[in-house]
Amino acid sequence: MEISLFSGMTILWNGTPILEHSARLNKPLELLALLLLRGDKKLTNEQLMDGLWESDEIENPAGALKNAAYSLRKFLQKADKEKRFIITESGRYIWNPEISVTTDVWEFEQEARLADQPGTPAEERIPHARRALKLYTGDLLPSLSMQQWVIQYSSYLRQTYLRTVKNLAATLCERGGREDLEETLDICNRAALLEPLHEELYRYIFNTMRRLDMKQAVLSYYPVISNLFYDELGERLSPELRDIYLWASQGANQMKENLRQIQQDLGEITRDARPIHGAYYCEYEMFKSVYQMVARSAARSNSHVLLILVTFEGKNGQTVAKQEIVDAMARGKEVIRESLRKGDVFSRYSRNQYILMLTVTSPADSVVVENRIKDAFKEVRLSAKIELRMKAQELDPIV
Repeated sequence: MEISLFSGMTILWNGTPILEHSARLNKPLELLALLLLRGDKKLTNEQLMDGLWESDEIENPAGALKNAAYSLRKFLQKADKEKRFIITESGRYIWNPEISVTTDVWEFEQEARLADQPGTPAEERIPHARRALKLYTGDLLPSLSMQQWVIQYSSYLRQTYLRTVKNLAATLCERGGREDLEETLDICNRAALLEPLHEELYRYIFNTMRRLDMKQAVLSYYPVISNLFYDELGERLSPELRDIYLWASQGANQMKENLRQIQQDLGEITRDARPIHGAYYCEYEMFKSVYQMVARSAARSNSHVLLILVTFEGKNGQTVAKQEIVDAMARGKEVIRESLRKGDVFSRYSRNQYILMLTVTSPADSVVVENRIKDAFKEVRLSAKIELRMKAQELDPIV
């Protein structure tokens, strides 16, 4: 018997399917999974009932367990009517030890252990790590993800998977060949789909992109991940990743034969945004570099540079749902872009804030800008629980 439990359940008997891939499981199949995943631990009827029904209030849990076991036996007769796959021993239900059974979970655990053996040469560990990652096709029994016994086992398996990914990535990066780096990108990107807030994965991803000179990929991917961390955690990415973004922002270090080639190169940046309108949006690390340029320019022209902090927050200190803040920030980005001039710059500063930089002839112009933005937001439907707050300050001159 071969049983797959990642991403659902599939059962093969001598290579013939008796259960095609099923994401949703009934109690008899859940009982089968519970018996197998507890391995050689002989569970009492009470432990089985607690695992299957937990806090569910049923009048006769012992009877429900008997019914589930009876239905499971009937189902397994599809494989062989003469064999007793589920037996009772000392009044407890167990898988018949005389019938060979394997699961993808057991194979994954074994390969992950072999891939993590200290002192074993890298060339011997790599194949085991690859097989382990190939076996892990998704979370354990996702339809049972709220069951306590599944939560505990699934968490352990996912941590094992992530550890295997990172160990393999470290080994491949140390070898450093192009194919090794491309494989690192592949396994880390797939892992990031399951654990999108695991920053260590992005360290491997962005460092590998840097080693492969994938500047455009960094420029496209970094803002997505940066916004994800803002929205979900209210945190910035690490300085190491921001440095890689700045490296990519510097452009290719290639010699150009003439100014026309340089102009074509620079034009690629704005090609998708023509005709250019509204303020320029950039990542905060780039915003800091632009600030240096704008502040110097303002000092020469005797103009003034204003910073305006735009904050979305709950009215009267109310707590606002995360999704409402996410929606407000998405709409706010477009409103700000359209409300400012082409020469103005703005960036996301935190989970619920934008920072704006404007060159004006007088500090009093900040009132005009604030009113313009407020008027623009009146045309946008934000949650009734959210209010817009702005605070302006003139930049200190660079001396």
